[in-house]
Amino acid sequence: MTPSDSGSQRIAADRGPATTHVVVVRTRHPGVDPAAREATTQSLLAQTYPDWSLVDGPENGAPGTVSVLPFDPPVPERATDVLVVSAPDGAIFDVDAIAQLVNAAHRSGARLITWDLDLDDAGTAQPQLRFGWSPETLLSCDYTHGCFALRRQDYLAAAAAVPGDVPLTAWSLLLHLPPDLDPTLHLPHPLTRIPALPPVDDGVAVPTIDAALRHRGIPASCVRKDGVTRLRWHPESWPRVSLLVPTRHNEPMLGPLLDSLRHTEGPSFDVVIVDNGEHTPEHEAWYQRDWGFPVRVHWWQEAPFHYGRVNNAAAGLTDADVIVLLNDDTRVADPGWLAELVGWAAAPGVGCAGSVLLDGDGRIQHAGVWLGIGGYAGHLFGGLRPGEDTVIGPTDWYRNTTAVTAACLAIRRELFREVGGLDERMVLCGSDVTLGLDLLARGLRNVCSPLPGVVHLESVTRSGAPRHDQEVSLVRYQPWHDMGDPYGNPRLSLRTTRPTLRAANEPDPVADARHALGVIV
Repeated sequence: MTPSDSGSQRIAADRGPATTHVVVVRTRHPGVDPAAREATTQSLLAQTYPDWSLVDGPENGAPGTVSVLPFDPPVPERATDVLVVSAPDGAIFDVDAIAQLVNAAHRSGARLITWDLDLDDAGTAQPQLRFGWSPETLLSCDYTHGCFALRRQDYLAAAAAVPGDVPLTAWSLLLHLPPDLDPTLHLPHPLTRIPALPPVDDGVAVPTIDAALRHRGIPASCVRKDGVTRLRWHPESWPRVSLLVPTRHNEPMLGPLLDSLRHTEGPSFDVVIVDNGEHTPEHEAWYQRDWGFPVRVHWWQEAPFHYGRVNNAAAGLTDADVIVLLNDDTRVADPGWLAELVGWAAAPGVGCAGSVLLDGDGRIQHAGVWLGIGGYAGHLFGGLRPGEDTVIGPTDWYRNTTAVTAACLAIRRELFREVGGLDERMVLCGSDVTLGLDLLARGLRNVCSPLPGVVHLESVTRSGAPRHDQEVSLVRYQPWHDMGDPYGNPRLSLRTTRPTLRAANEPDPVADARHALGVIV
């Protein structure tokens, strides 16, 4: 090894002509065995792709367990197309990993590439399945484990955007990429095996995340405990908010919901209730009590009950800036639930915002919608306990998801109107999923917060999806089913809401659903 002019260490391999030069940047972790560091070098020397160089990040450049990247990794003067590949100390690359990254970059034009990896836990490889570009997940952690490939110009731009009082790490670099970076690509292959590294100290993580929030124009600050991020929202002024609650005048469910709203903190709000139940003087009088906030009731006479049409009508009854769709079978469990939803719904680049919903037993009922589960779409992490770990990371990460359930969903009212609201071709099920898809198609991101602020007693009121809804769903979801959920992973089973590796020769539930209903797409 010879020192480069940047103070880093560099090894170069040039064994023939190639169109792209790859700079592998290895972040140095003091706790990694020198033999593991050498294993990284040997795995690179075995690469089938010839034109690469290895650059080590500075040693002891930051406090605690943070490892620092070089600001401008050196490249050969002859290099015209450069891909920067980041990996931690001790990472072992698959023999054709760099070739796959270069080929993928050429084929897709991707500016950022991520991939699956294996975590070496006491000599046992633990699969770590990852997913597409997810800027909001980065507010919880570096979900790539420091393994990614970036075009050199994007690396340099992000490095320049990191403020001087924040260490330039793989995490802070990713946090300062444009959230709408496009195109990006995830390779569902374990291209690297990495050692288990200590978590980032909360004292280092907080300023890293706060710097990213300022950079993105998000009016919030990080509160972090035991490695878990929560946001404290402090906008200059809150938008006007209306909660839209459809009901069949189910007082045993609606009453506890309205009572639970009394303790809500954050933005002020009113409640617009669309009541599809019997319109009687007694029912009118029930609404006249003092709930602690304004309540408006619109009596809806159309039968049978149509979930999408009722919610769309409710949205037309308010001029609020942000609307929150809220089922009458929910209960508020955390006073900060509304600030979290409205804060995200008003954030730049965000379409709709939801949160983890718990069932009556305290287990997760919903943590975002995953396309393909059960042949249609399912609720991520259903049945798990809050905080459980999985092959796609813990349940307490912020996540970008394809959609969130309309049982508890916030969105800017004007945006809801622009995309046409909930698709009224579905009567009871699926229109919230298509809302999420329509927002993704507009280049917006949907966010699911891990704050378990709401309980959803869905089993009390939910009936099965009508066949018509199933048929329409298959047609509406078809392009996304075919290409795969951007926040899922093709190595995961679609037969369970608990992230599980797909079994060999596992039947495809989407194909089964299409066959069962005779739907040709």
